[in-house]
Amino acid sequence: MKNRLLTPEEVLVLNSLYRIPPAHAHYFELWTSVTNGHAHSIQTFTFPVNGNSTDGHAHTFAGITSLAEGHHHHFEGVTGPAIPLEDGSHYHEIDWKTYDKPFTHKGNAHIPLQNDRHFHIIKVRTTTGLGYEPRFYYLNRR
Repeated sequence: MKNRLLTPEEVLVLNSLYRIPPAHAHYFELWTSVTNGHAHSIQTFTFPVNGNSTDGHAHTFAGITSLAEGHHHHFEGVTGPAIPLEDGSHYHEIDWKTYDKPFTHKGNAHIPLQNDRHFHIIKVRTTTGLGYEPRFYYLNRR
């Protein structure tokens, strides 16, 4: 059997049969909780998923905090489910924490700081969805 790409007409049929919600992401920014006298800034996006305001979908996220007191923290997690708004859009709540192993940089290497293990709370609401493409954008490009 030979592999082939779907035709635009086949894509339309499959989209109408399966009603796949559009892929999208969310932005969030915050200052973490204060621990050991300092906090870190986070500004990032969730990873995209297909979903809408009523299906209960969640997003994953990951990143590195800003530098504070000579170190950063890694973080990764999962948002809460979609929370619908009256206009049909939605947002997500995040209630997570950074990893408890702060690190610094030497060149491109991450150097763990073993003597000061601590974490910071990440608590924030995301923006509404970003990056929606018009449903037929790619089908009509030539």
